[in-house]
Amino acid sequence: MTVIPYSNRISIRDFLAWRGIQPKYERNGYGMYLSPLREERTPSFKVDYVQNLWYDFGLGEGGTLLTLVMRLERCDNREAVRRLQNGE
Repeated sequence: MTVIPYSNRISIRDFLAWRGIQPKYERNGYGMYLSPLREERTPSFKVDYVQNLWYDFGLGEGGTLLTLVMRLERCDNREAVRRLQNGE
């Protein structure tokens, strides 16, 4: 099993919900969240449910679940995959 396909099987939406992070509102195929990467009062963290990608408009960054875990946990991709596999 390679790194990218495994991480793509887990939805970002489910990952955030598991961490207690819910969207502030949802539209057709995406949700807007308060960024888990920084403090904010207006949701600017978009999760595309169809493509399973995120984008933080305040930071100008986005990516896959793997890149999100790497940013949240401040770890490399090997450690991020380990944490996803172990449900951490």
